[in-house]
Amino acid sequence: MTKKITLRRHIENNGLILIALMMVLIFWVFDTLSSGPFLTRAAIAALVIIYGIFTQGLINSRKQALEEKERTQQQLIQTEKLAALGSVAAGVAHEVKNPLAIIVQGVEYLKKALQDDALLADVAARIEKSAIRADNIVKALLGFARQIAIKTEEADIAPLIDETILLVDHQINRKHIRVEKQYASGLPQVVMDSSQIRQVLINLFMNAIEAMSEGGVLSIRTGPAMGEDSQPLVQVVVSDTGEGIPEDRLQKVFDPFFTTKDKLGNTGLGLSISKGIIDRHQGTVVIESETGRGTFVTIGLPASRIEKSAGPNQ
Repeated sequence: MTKKITLRRHIENNGLILIALMMVLIFWVFDTLSSGPFLTRAAIAALVIIYGIFTQGLINSRKQALEEKERTQQQLIQTEKLAALGSVAAGVAHEVKNPLAIIVQGVEYLKKALQDDALLADVAARIEKSAIRADNIVKALLGFARQIAIKTEEADIAPLIDETILLVDHQINRKHIRVEKQYASGLPQVVMDSSQIRQVLINLFMNAIEAMSEGGVLSIRTGPAMGEDSQPLVQVVVSDTGEGIPEDRLQKVFDPFFTTKDKLGNTGLGLSISKGIIDRHQGTVVIESETGRGTFVTIGLPASRIEKSAGPNQ
């Protein structure tokens, strides 16, 4: 195996030189055996074409290798960044959690004691609101740092999507958003931790809802896909008709604590946590967006190898 890999790399590194030498040898043979200039010109033309084809093939192969190397490096950087931030986040969250709990309890007591003073009661309510927001951030930090192990099972993705949509039904109706679902028939079951994938879907749905301030369409589509090493995947595409994400921010959406929302209370951890969950499932996640036209989020989850009989479209 090692010899084959070494030989392949040797050919890739020196392929153009080897092809050029081979062409010179072939041309010399043709020139020696040919009896006229026509065969010589034909040989030159054929060799030029062959050289162009092989050259383009080598260029494409090298380009693909460089792109794969770049993707791998980005994944390693992201993994190391998440690990370092997770460690820091856990330490900070634990240090803040207990004092914060005392503040929340103290505010509850103050609210009861200050019921007759409207001004002080309002101040206490503001403190409580800020303390609760800080508590939510601490919980998000702990969730981000914990990286809970997945417990996989084989299950259909469509029922899970339907259950999750019901959880955000109030927000959908409040903003007059139309939901469009298109589920492919005959999909295999997905190897997943349903609880954690539900968390991912909730985050994607809420992001889409918040991106559509004046109504719109939330579209959910499923279908088959193929991952690396011919790994069969079940693909879920969640799209919206919202404001979209600017190109200069799109590359940072998976970074911890980065948020495109100005709304108070957003921690910027939702997509980071979601990507961590998808990565632990050996899945894929891609975000495409265009300002003013909306966002498409495509996740791929490992499919069961057991074939499933085709059913009606949902």
